[in-house]
Amino acid sequence: MGRTIGRKGLAVLLVALSAAVGHGMQSVDCSARYPVGAFALAEGDAVRLVGAASGFSLVHVRKKPLLMTASGSEDPCELVYGGDVLELTRARTPDALVAGCEGDFRGQGARDYVVLLRRIVDGHYVPHVYLARGREFDEVTLEPHATEDSAWFGPACTPRPRDGVFQAPDLEGTGKPARAAVVGDLITVGWWTYYWRPDLRRFQGILTSD
Repeated sequence: MGRTIGRKGLAVLLVALSAAVGHGMQSVDCSARYPVGAFALAEGDAVRLVGAASGFSLVHVRKKPLLMTASGSEDPCELVYGGDVLELTRARTPDALVAGCEGDFRGQGARDYVVLLRRIVDGHYVPHVYLARGREFDEVTLEPHATEDSAWFGPACTPRPRDGVFQAPDLEGTGKPARAAVVGDLITVGWWTYYWRPDLRRFQGILTSD
């Protein structure tokens, strides 16, 4: 009888431990950290901006759910990056997204956009920025990017730092990372982050990844 009770007790203990662990663990969809607007655009918004851009085509992206398990106070999405959630695709679906994002790049309280377009003649990707001017937009292009990789590389838009100073990572290990006073939101494409220079009336790029 004593052995039977012991086995039952062990079984009950294992069930209780399993329930306790299950109660403390929960799944988190890390793709929520990469919302439309900051990391992609609805196709309708992109088409409205680009229209029939001669020699270019829209670059479509697919946003994938990514479930990670949370335990305690740990951030399950800490090591999840945009490329883990977004990927370039040629597939067209009713809820298709386009590579691009939105922000107030000149700090004028307006909604500006950047749309990644593929140049048909050579396949290079060229970010086109659309700066609001009333109901119209002024178009500015950033540096072309040549890549054969299908991995998503932007654009991504991030808010202007609260203190108005953007500090790039210290990639050279010099202890003197690049710093820049910024008036608006930032655009990151590939290895570069761009900010608006009102004195030059153009975007300036800073190397932020290698």
